[in-house]
Amino acid sequence: MPQITITQTDDFKWEQANVPPRLNQDVVQVWRIRVPAADTDLEGHRSVLSAAEQDRASRFVQPDDACRYIIAHGVLRQLLSEHTDIAKHQLFFTKNEFGKPALVLSDSKAAIHFNLSHSGGFVIIALSRHPVGVDVEYLKTDFSFGSLLPHYFTAAEAQLISTSASPLAAFFSAWTRKEALGKGLGSGITENMQNLPSLDGFHRSTDLLVVNDWKVQTFWVDDEHVASLACSGNVAEVRFFNFVK
Repeated sequence: MPQITITQTDDFKWEQANVPPRLNQDVVQVWRIRVPAADTDLEGHRSVLSAAEQDRASRFVQPDDACRYIIAHGVLRQLLSEHTDIAKHQLFFTKNEFGKPALVLSDSKAAIHFNLSHSGGFVIIALSRHPVGVDVEYLKTDFSFGSLLPHYFTAAEAQLISTSASPLAAFFSAWTRKEALGKGLGSGITENMQNLPSLDGFHRSTDLLVVNDWKVQTFWVDDEHVASLACSGNVAEVRFFNFVK
């Protein structure tokens, strides 16, 4: 029976990298991008997006949302281009039935799995040779989450969140764990979200969506943003990088 291991990761550092290091089979790369940064080349990122991506960016009502989207997808293309030697504007993506994107490569190139998330002042991108999911959330101090607990969390999860010393942080930490795992599995947020675990420790899953071992790690991006990474149980190491233009 597949096992899901969930932990809080505190003992790590953000590495600086001008060029992405080689993406090995047993390593996940997590990239932190601050938005908007003073030296962000917004138009440069926009220029490498596909027509569909540019159209979507133009539909955002709030400029900050459009900025996050453009930077997220522009940097993703830059990182994938470095790993594949394919020009940024020539990368082609497809989607599964739940809308999870995948990079289309020739048979001669090793698969690269990726996932991205953006919220508040950050974009987080995860790259791996195995399926991966990531979610980041800005801790909105005026956010009321009480009505969501019975719909998306088990009774034990809801109690832990409600009795935590910081219920808001506990809620968003648990939420990112569920969403990251759902994205990693390729199912996104579905009616099965309550069945995806979020408590620390080891979990056995009888859900047909989970057919292999998974690891979920929660980490703080800064004092106001929390994120979780879901990756294959085959992964031995997670490396955290600051994206440097």
